[in-house]
Amino acid sequence: MTTSTLPPLYVECQIKQEYYAFSIMHIQEIIKMHEITELPGANHRLRGVINLRGHIIPIYCLRSMLQLRPEPDTKQTRIMIVNLSGKTVGLIVDGVSRVIRFAETKPVSEEFGHQGRVYLQAIGQSEDRFVGILDVQELFVQEVRGHE
Repeated sequence: MTTSTLPPLYVECQIKQEYYAFSIMHIQEIIKMHEITELPGANHRLRGVINLRGHIIPIYCLRSMLQLRPEPDTKQTRIMIVNLSGKTVGLIVDGVSRVIRFAETKPVSEEFGHQGRVYLQAIGQSEDRFVGILDVQELFVQEVRGHE
């Protein structure tokens, strides 16, 4: 009996017209937009907090973390609840497409510049489009470093 190793699973999301993916290992759940309580003096990446079944969850805007202009929320906007080393945070994305396995991924090279290499783990190809595989841990490490 042979066992084959399946490629890892990712959750594909959309920001603007681009597609990104996160390892499913970090995703706790995906929820519709909630009313977000803003925090006075918080940086622009932190939209505020929500109460999720009795837990206070900080909510970050992935657009802002990727240095893109914020846009109004739509019916497709979702919050991905992410578990990072025991801490739970939310990431606002424009939409969630699907759970996917990439047959092949390519590492990010020098052409992407320093910031691109920091956030992007790899590039996967799905049907007729490329999908940036983001390192959710590194996104938040950079977020903390940027505000020390």
